[in-house]
Amino acid sequence: MAIKILVVDDASFTRDLIRRTLKKHFPSAQLEEAVNGRKAQQLMNKVKFDMILCDWEMPEMTGLELLDWCRQQDNYKKENVPFVMITSRGDKDHVVEAVKTGVTDYLGKPFSSEQLVNKIVSAAKKHNLDSALMAKGARGSGAEKEVLDSLTKAATGSGTKGMTSHTSGSLDVLLGGKSPKAATVTKPKITHPKVTTKDVKVPSMVRFAGKQFRTMVIQFSCTEASLLIKSDDVIPSVLDQAVLDLEFKGKVNRLNYYVQGVATTEKKPTSSFLTVTLGLIDQDAEKESFIKALFESL
Repeated sequence: MAIKILVVDDASFTRDLIRRTLKKHFPSAQLEEAVNGRKAQQLMNKVKFDMILCDWEMPEMTGLELLDWCRQQDNYKKENVPFVMITSRGDKDHVVEAVKTGVTDYLGKPFSSEQLVNKIVSAAKKHNLDSALMAKGARGSGAEKEVLDSLTKAATGSGTKGMTSHTSGSLDVLLGGKSPKAATVTKPKITHPKVTTKDVKVPSMVRFAGKQFRTMVIQFSCTEASLLIKSDDVIPSVLDQAVLDLEFKGKVNRLNYYVQGVATTEKKPTSSFLTVTLGLIDQDAEKESFIKALFESL
C-alpha cells in the first residue's frame, strides 16, 4: 500500500519544490497539500496520513501548534506518525521546543533535494514505513482518491485558475519577465513615480543549500533583493532556495527567498564575485510588515 504524505506550507514555491522532489524519488506516494495548520487539520480529520512534512511559520496556525495538536490525537501520536518540521528557524531554542512537542526530525531551510529525501527516508525507517515509501505502482484510486482530491482543493484553495496563475509565474521567472501585452495608447501624465526599489549597502548573511555566505545587499524592494557574494566553489542556481538574514530595530528576521538570477560582476567566467537576485517566497503577514518597515527606513 502506498504511503500518504501531507505537505503543509503557506508558500506555494516551497510546496512545489517538495512535491517535485517527492514525485521524482517516491513516485507511488500519495501527496496532499495544505496552506496552513487549520487547513491541514481539516484534511487530517478526514484522511489518515502516514507522514507529515510541515513548515514552522504559517498564518492562522503555526507548525508547532499543528504538531502539538497532532500528538494529542490518537491517530497521530509520535510513535504512530512521523512529523518532520521544515523551517528556517535553526536556533537551538526552537529545535529543543519542537523536540519536546514531539517532532520526529528537523530540516532547516534552505535545503537540497538530497537532504529532503534523506530526512524522509530516515523518518520512514523509524516507523517501519520504508517499504511503503519505496512501493511501486499507481497512486491511490477509487473513492479514497476522490476524497483526497476534493479535500486538497479545499485546503489549498487551488483549481484551474490557480494552476494557470502559478504556471505563468514560473514561466515569468524562467523567461526573465512577463509575457508582452498589446500596446495601448494613453495620454502622457506628469507624475512622481513611487520608489519600489532602492540602492543600498546592507551587510548580511545568506544561506543556500550548499553554503553560508557573508553578503552585501545592494538593491532591495519589498519582493526582491540583489546581493553581492564572493564564491570560489559553491555557485547558486536559478530556483534554488535561499535564506537571508535582515535586521531592523534590533530584530533579525530569517526571510525565505528563491534565486531569480546569478551574474558575474566582471566580464570573465572565472570571476568569484557574483550578483545574486532573489525573489521573496514568504507570504506571512508579519514578515511582509517587517520587510515594508525595513524598506521604508532605508
